[in-house]
Amino acid sequence: MVPARRASAPPDAAPNGVPRAIAGRWAPARPADALLLDAGPRQALVLVRSIGRSGRRAEVLLAEGTEPVRASRFTAACHPPAGDVVERAIEVLRDHPALVLHPLLDATIEAVRARRGDLTAHGAIALAPEDALAVAVDKTATLALARRLGVAVPAGVVVRDPADAPAAVAALGPPVVVKPARSWTGGDRHIPVAARDGEDARRAVDRITAAGGVALVQEWLPGRREAISLVRCDGRPRAVFAQVAHRMAPSLGGSSVLRESIAPPADALAAADALTAAIGLEGYSEVEFRRDRRGRPVLMEINPRLSASVELAVRAGLDMPLLHHLWAAGEPLPAAPRYRLGTRMRWLGGDVSRLAESVRRRGRPDVPRPGRAARDLLTGFAHPQDYLARDDPGPALRALAGKAADYARRSGALT
Repeated sequence: MVPARRASAPPDAAPNGVPRAIAGRWAPARPADALLLDAGPRQALVLVRSIGRSGRRAEVLLAEGTEPVRASRFTAACHPPAGDVVERAIEVLRDHPALVLHPLLDATIEAVRARRGDLTAHGAIALAPEDALAVAVDKTATLALARRLGVAVPAGVVVRDPADAPAAVAALGPPVVVKPARSWTGGDRHIPVAARDGEDARRAVDRITAAGGVALVQEWLPGRREAISLVRCDGRPRAVFAQVAHRMAPSLGGSSVLRESIAPPADALAAADALTAAIGLEGYSEVEFRRDRRGRPVLMEINPRLSASVELAVRAGLDMPLLHHLWAAGEPLPAAPRYRLGTRMRWLGGDVSRLAESVRRRGRPDVPRPGRAARDLLTGFAHPQDYLARDDPGPALRALAGKAADYARRSGALT
């Protein structure tokens, strides 16, 4: 269910919205405003900084000692992991209560969904209602709803048997895109891949079905990649942000590497608003489109969670992560300010991965030539970089140290 607004807190809640069992036991201590259940993704650092800069306190469950968020001056406390993430969260919350729990990665979200009732006894969960999530994370259900709403979707077919993949390619015409109906299957996240022929597609489908998933084989679209991010509250959008991805890693369907803030295109915004309203999504979500040869925005997917590229909105002047947190906490949402257009950000690690991909997957759709990828890597330093912030330099230094250590280990393994 949608987290209750503080003005209408349930009978078993104290005035500050904390369950009475927690408030009574820990009255002398101020609960943290947030507990992040993931520390590794880029959006974890962005969220911690947004919460900290607002004067609130965010604590983090850590998976490793190298996560950049550990070095942030806005991280109020770090808690080491121990086995199952939900069990560990409950254990931490008994001694360190928090008002809002933030799962950020697909695997953690799936674990939280399975035990949502156990966690809501300890704090609000920054996730959309369960029935809305069930549609948003299922691409087949999302595409079916989009068709009913008149939103353009890629031509494609569902493939459950790898042997049927060549026929799907023949029907659609190569190249095609092969992606899982659900991004997270069998304990692994599967990224969309481009297939140049039937055998290529068969191998891609085989990887998905071997993990227990179902594959979608879709037409490949050539146009630019746009994303509309919304924070919805009480059934209406309270903040909207749009960006275009100039580079991604992996190049097809991966995370944004170089992205730029743009005015929301009217056609894509109308489609995103209609979809999120029909699904019943609340809080933050990102709706991704790719333009087809006719220039129409074609739906790719909906991400009902903070996206890795969300820092661009913050740098452009619209603090979407904080608005998402306030929504989950039941606090009033301020009016969203206008954001700056033309703001760019670059993810250095993504450009490094893209260069490696340009060699490994040369000639694939969307994959650049190695020379182009190398130039992009070098010229990208002209733009603001992920992790790097004047008021919080520690995470960038830790990220660089971690990458250097990783490369040193790899070099040692090769010698």
